[in-house]
Amino acid sequence: MAHRAVPLSNTEFYDRFLPVPPGAQKPVKRDRGTLCRMFSVFKDAKRRAWQEDKVAAKFTDIINAHHLAPDMTFALSQHRYDPDDETKQKVDGAFFKSDMAPTDGRPHWADQLVTVEFKADNTSYDPYDDNPKKAMDSENKERKKVRGQIISYVELVFKKQHRTHLFLLVVIGKSFRVTRWDRSGTVVTPLVDYAAHPEILYEFLWRVGVVSPETLGLDPTATPVRPDSPEYLLMEQMAERDESDLPAERRTVTEAESGNVFEYVRTAFRESLDEDWPRWKLSIPQEGGPAKEFLVGKPHFCAKGMAGRGTRGYVAIDLSGETRRFVWLKDAWRTYYDLVESEGTVLQLLNRHKVVNVPTFVCHSDLPGQSTRTPEIWDLNNERRKSAQAAVQPAANVPSTSTVPPRCASAQTPGASSSSSSSLKRARSDEEERLDMPPPPPPNRTDTTGAESSQDECPLRRHIHYRLVVEEIGRPLHTFINGQHLVSVIYNCIRAHQEAVEKTNTLHRDISGGNILIYPCVVCDKPSRTKRIVLRGLLTDWELSKDIARGPRPRAARLPERTGTWQFMSVFLINQPTKAVEVPDELEAFFHVLLYYSVRYLRSNCEDVPLYMENYFEAYAIEKGRYRCGRTKALTMKTGQLEISLDNGELRFDSAIDRLLEVWLQWLKAHYEVRTYEQRRKATLPSSEGLEASQEPPSSAEVDEPPEVDFQLFSAQSRATTLHPPSSNVHTDAERLVTHHNILSVVYTSLQAKPDAGLPCPWPLNDKVADRYPATTRKRLQTVPTDLLERDSRSKRRKVESIAPVFAASDSVLLQLSAQSVKSSTDSRPDSGFASGSVPLMREGSSP
Repeated sequence: MAHRAVPLSNTEFYDRFLPVPPGAQKPVKRDRGTLCRMFSVFKDAKRRAWQEDKVAAKFTDIINAHHLAPDMTFALSQHRYDPDDETKQKVDGAFFKSDMAPTDGRPHWADQLVTVEFKADNTSYDPYDDNPKKAMDSENKERKKVRGQIISYVELVFKKQHRTHLFLLVVIGKSFRVTRWDRSGTVVTPLVDYAAHPEILYEFLWRVGVVSPETLGLDPTATPVRPDSPEYLLMEQMAERDESDLPAERRTVTEAESGNVFEYVRTAFRESLDEDWPRWKLSIPQEGGPAKEFLVGKPHFCAKGMAGRGTRGYVAIDLSGETRRFVWLKDAWRTYYDLVESEGTVLQLLNRHKVVNVPTFVCHSDLPGQSTRTPEIWDLNNERRKSAQAAVQPAANVPSTSTVPPRCASAQTPGASSSSSSSLKRARSDEEERLDMPPPPPPNRTDTTGAESSQDECPLRRHIHYRLVVEEIGRPLHTFINGQHLVSVIYNCIRAHQEAVEKTNTLHRDISGGNILIYPCVVCDKPSRTKRIVLRGLLTDWELSKDIARGPRPRAARLPERTGTWQFMSVFLINQPTKAVEVPDELEAFFHVLLYYSVRYLRSNCEDVPLYMENYFEAYAIEKGRYRCGRTKALTMKTGQLEISLDNGELRFDSAIDRLLEVWLQWLKAHYEVRTYEQRRKATLPSSEGLEASQEPPSSAEVDEPPEVDFQLFSAQSRATTLHPPSSNVHTDAERLVTHHNILSVVYTSLQAKPDAGLPCPWPLNDKVADRYPATTRKRLQTVPTDLLERDSRSKRRKVESIAPVFAASDSVLLQLSAQSVKSSTDSRPDSGFASGSVPLMREGSSP
């Protein structure tokens, strides 16, 4: 979802977010007159046309010389980047603890306490707009560019540190704003002239210097591991190679291989000990007992973007037991709503019912007191708006249709822009848009019921900080051995999905390539008592799962927006925002996963794999301001044909996968035919009651009669809109997707395929090839607006199709895609390593 800005006056901002600790006293010589003299040099900054370097230098001298931020030092870094920063970003400066302040002119992202960005005294460089008649997240190109730049700085601080929030000071010539960033949004103060009102700036600086690290946003459950500590030494020791470690390959275990750690796990941990990255001890509170502690280095997975879950995944050392072991630790800001169970709770249920091929729960917890607060300020402003409306219109308070609250109605501080309590239509926000590429039109905002969002409903998701630990450390799906192994891994995960539904009534609701991992494990053959390594599929990331036995939920009881992974979502789910996820949708998602990895990594007759991948998995269309499924994917479900192109015909792999995809797709085609017929049959034409029929046809002066006329061509009986019900065979095929049994049978049968005359080698051992869709083949992409994707994530991108809809006009009920129907991903490409998420979305069909 979009990372929106929410306004709040300076006074309330300071009192809510930077409360003065007991006993803190300001220096006596900090009266307003003294402060005015300190900052008087900035009064003529605009007239003198000072650029940001000049402003930054003067600002730094005053702050440090007069110790305006107690126990802190302000350091500039606008010309050099950190050596280990691949993005090479150079923020203007930051506040550091005085004993840790850098002197090399680099950002030192891991140590920053408060980040600062300077701009020249020009309104166009202000990332926000205080004009109550305009959107605070201004659509002005230059303002958006500055805002995108600031977002990238905030994201990097969150990546390098363990934070609940971050304060960022924006200095624009002789004016400033304070912003507070969390995973829900940004709270922004009005623009204030600090040359005229230096006491307002000083109040912020002084409070920053006297409050606790936790108040500044540092996570108290994350403790740095210092080089001279026992924990640091333990991490070094466990990273060392061990001859007893097991290889992640199918084979018999020898007697010398007595270890219980796989080589890739220890290697992954060793690679996480980057000398330029801080190490941490993370604690997870336990009810009725001491907290469990884990040692981690650099995350193996880190979702990009600020809004959303901000998921990070680590290969961690478990310190809770006598024997130290490697585990997988997931750190995320989960969505926090009524009746939404945490992922750990779901895993405990699955483990208790012995559901196969799912992660083994170790521990989990929400972190006390760590939830996002930006929605709280939105609600505050919204209540004030309603109170103001009620005072003005006591007799007839007409609700507004705006989706975003107006400016804060609280009293303004001196020098701030005036507020308004009238309702406003907020323009789309621009979290991390790539500013050199215009986004497609914004979709209409809908909730899970499909209704337009009310102004009373907060558009910002609420998140709570959460950690989960499981035993298994899987490998990404793209590491499968060959086509047969790929199918067997997907079979394992369909089994997991089946047992979760049948044993616990739990529906996963986010089947994707990133959530299917390969897990090596050692099994013992009972007759021979020999041990061998097998590579099974593991269905992970159950955070979006749902108990389907509870029946209807109250509106807004769960997540206010649909989530999923675009590339693998069913066409029905993409095009119908109000549709509940069902088993057929999940089985279709498994089909898309199999197709995606087959085309990308197996030998086939597809000559232009990047084009096919972009057309099928990445494309989208826009209809009436709403996003819908791309043509190729929708057409495949409608026709039941996997067409490469008009010239090359059907997609073929020359293996048993061909027959498997053919049967699976035939059932999906039947499913869509039956569902489409049912929805068309329910649809009714507008009533003609009250319409007056024309008594006379148009005269020959208006319409020239054609030379030959056949009036029988036009009759009510000859209309092409007559509905024909699907055949009994089609119904039978569609019903095969109601449960898992038939799909599991056909997948299992395909795995047992034997050579025959038509297919001499059903499962080639060497049909896997190098990645046929690497990043180097991908085109420059258009960024999707963030209200299309929930960003756990990062910037997602798609291409708009300039083609006609796949289905007929009467199918329009199937072709409406909510702006909130995609997960961000959450998170990363399906093959992005140990953690799961989405693929970057590509262009299709036209030049960049």
